[in-house]
Amino acid sequence: MFRHLTLIGFAISLAGQAAAESLWFAQPAKNWNEALPIGNGRLGGMVFGDPAKERIQLNEESLWAGCPVEAWPDDFPKHLAEVRRLVLEGKNAEAEAYGVKHLTATPTSFRSYEPLGDLTLDFGPGPADSYRRELNLATGIASVSFKRDGATITREVFVSAPDDVMVIRVATDKPGTLSFAAALSRQRDAKIADGALMTGQIVDVEKKDGGYEDNPGGSGPGGPHMRFAAAMRARTDSGTLTTEADRLRISGATEAVILLTAATDYDPRRMDFDRSIDPARRCGGILTKASGKTYRALADAHLAEHRSMFGRVSVQLGVPDSRLEALPTDARLAAVRTGGDDPGLVALHFQYGRYLLMGSSRRPARLPANLQGIWNDKMWAPWESDFHLNINLQMNYWPAGPANLMETSAPLLDWFERLAARGRESARRLYQSDGWTCYLATNPFGRVSPSASTLQSQFQNSSLDPLCGAWMTAQLFDLYQFSGDRDFLRRLHPILAGSAEFVLDTLVPAPDGSLVIAPSTSPENSYIDPTTRKPSRITAGSTYHMSIVRATLDAADRSAAILGTDGALRQRIATTKAKLPPIRLGPDGRILEWAEPYQEAEPGHRHISHLIGLHPFDLISPATPDLLTGARKVLDARLAKGGGGTGWSRAWMINFFARLRDGDAAREHYLTLLRRCTQANLFDTHPPFQIDGNFGACAGLCEMLVQSHQRHPGSAMAEQKFVIDLLPALPKAWPDGSFSGLRARGGFTVDAEWKTGKITRYRITSEDPREVSVRSNGTVQTVRSEKAPAPAAP
Repeated sequence: MFRHLTLIGFAISLAGQAAAESLWFAQPAKNWNEALPIGNGRLGGMVFGDPAKERIQLNEESLWAGCPVEAWPDDFPKHLAEVRRLVLEGKNAEAEAYGVKHLTATPTSFRSYEPLGDLTLDFGPGPADSYRRELNLATGIASVSFKRDGATITREVFVSAPDDVMVIRVATDKPGTLSFAAALSRQRDAKIADGALMTGQIVDVEKKDGGYEDNPGGSGPGGPHMRFAAAMRARTDSGTLTTEADRLRISGATEAVILLTAATDYDPRRMDFDRSIDPARRCGGILTKASGKTYRALADAHLAEHRSMFGRVSVQLGVPDSRLEALPTDARLAAVRTGGDDPGLVALHFQYGRYLLMGSSRRPARLPANLQGIWNDKMWAPWESDFHLNINLQMNYWPAGPANLMETSAPLLDWFERLAARGRESARRLYQSDGWTCYLATNPFGRVSPSASTLQSQFQNSSLDPLCGAWMTAQLFDLYQFSGDRDFLRRLHPILAGSAEFVLDTLVPAPDGSLVIAPSTSPENSYIDPTTRKPSRITAGSTYHMSIVRATLDAADRSAAILGTDGALRQRIATTKAKLPPIRLGPDGRILEWAEPYQEAEPGHRHISHLIGLHPFDLISPATPDLLTGARKVLDARLAKGGGGTGWSRAWMINFFARLRDGDAAREHYLTLLRRCTQANLFDTHPPFQIDGNFGACAGLCEMLVQSHQRHPGSAMAEQKFVIDLLPALPKAWPDGSFSGLRARGGFTVDAEWKTGKITRYRITSEDPREVSVRSNGTVQTVRSEKAPAPAAP
């Protein structure tokens, strides 16, 4: 039991605030893609809202099947040299066949992120009138209300970051009539004790034994692996609370509150199990502490922390339409799908992206947001719900800087430090190089050897792409530029320098004397080999890889200059950059993806990796007009052949066209994302659900409203001087509007208003007032930023 305070209506009034920042529905969720997500970074829930039997599907971020497992191909350096020789001699088909045979090993992949289980609240059958289901983004509270037998029943759920518990409150306005049973359950590997404690251990089985195996190349050994627990405590204001073998039963109450938490024996510092951890005891400690607080104290702490982050940013696109805002969210989405326009829904979707990043990657999180954030209901999730490093994890964190959520990068940096430390073995063992490396896919156990579902895909998607970690590292440096936090940079720099060292050691001379990555590839895409007339993925010096090389070396150079360190590394970088090939155009004016203008195997492919220089990096900009034109031609050609068909790829289109300063096209791609790639609960769909599209779209709107990637002309390497560009890609359909709280590189916060497409007011703030260049209404001015107000204490 925990301290009692009657608060009927308290949470209800909170959940009803800021309707413009709420998702709401007039019926319960029929399936998981209609349920509403809640989370505190570590614990997640999906609230279905059935009046008779509420289901809250549960997740704990570290609950993974499997164990640490690497797959080191024998004699990798020797065989890599042979593949490299064949590629540089133009024998791509031979190189690919040789690589599949010699640069792969089993198990090719690893096991999956798993759901924790379900919490059900069984009220029994009965009528439900005046139904409303809502997720208030501004408060982080999911609520359900309905009438039954003359009484109004309300349920509110939130996951508290300060207290690390899920809080469920159920109340009726008809005293003494509230009765229900609360039960925990899981599909396998768990047992229930004393009605309120679920304990278990994942027991993995081999494919031959009929287990949950989804990778033909194997996913590691079977056996008892991760241990876990979930526990709940309840209290009522009246009536009775009884404990049964597998549930808690509440009868004759007016209000009831349940606290729930979970734990595993995963140790993020070791990237492995720690058998000294008792998950049940850990749950008990969390619940004992939280149970000593009143519901009001729990709610106040949650609201203060949540609002301190979420409330930093507001966006209004056009004049609010009260007719549209009065519609349920699924009705608004349906209207857009049939050709309607709803700027308010775009703004809501943007804020939902911020909400989801908070919910899947803020303290107490210890791991970054995965392919599904933290929300997953499948025992074997699509793509294992892993950390995918050939765009997906990168896209997850695109909004962290511009959408003013820098704190969400803390779990990412923590995990990445440990991954980079493990990756030093991969660099040394496989490439005989300094620095560190990792590949396409990894997991909480920190896999740093090539990984994919089959031997062929392991070679094509992983062994050929050792720069995935370098991409993420360079992006982390860009994230630093939004805050200017030197402590962040001091932690990042050794990782960034290690990426640069690996890149420098891995570059080899091409026949023309330039330095390239060989063998090389472009993620998941293929060309038609002119000799065999079959699809191939191997090349030398792909534009994707060479863009990562430039971005990584630039970031390492600037980081070292800012910190005043690594002079020898900087000199080596300068010497090497002079030998890098430029981004090249093909005969048709498009930026080349491969070393040669090969015929495309999939002209409408979802990955457009040869344009990472346009976005997220700044290698292609108005300062390189020919490349900017070449990038536009790439996009037009891809779209003409069906490109952008997946959710995350369509979200990337928003960012690309924003960088091209084509606001009308960027808006159209945002609407297309809503029409084709968005579930009823506004989750992005690949298909199936992947959260990266939500985050990519959120970042895309930021790019439409504020850009700051172009450095001030003539600025020194160590200087954080950028040009803040206001409304660089404003569509004609949003002639009026405003935003506040968006971030710009250099550590600035930006507010602005516009009328008839022209800025009428703007404000730039920073912790240390200083001069900054601002482009507004086509004119660049130097202004002095204002002193930023002190952040409100959570």
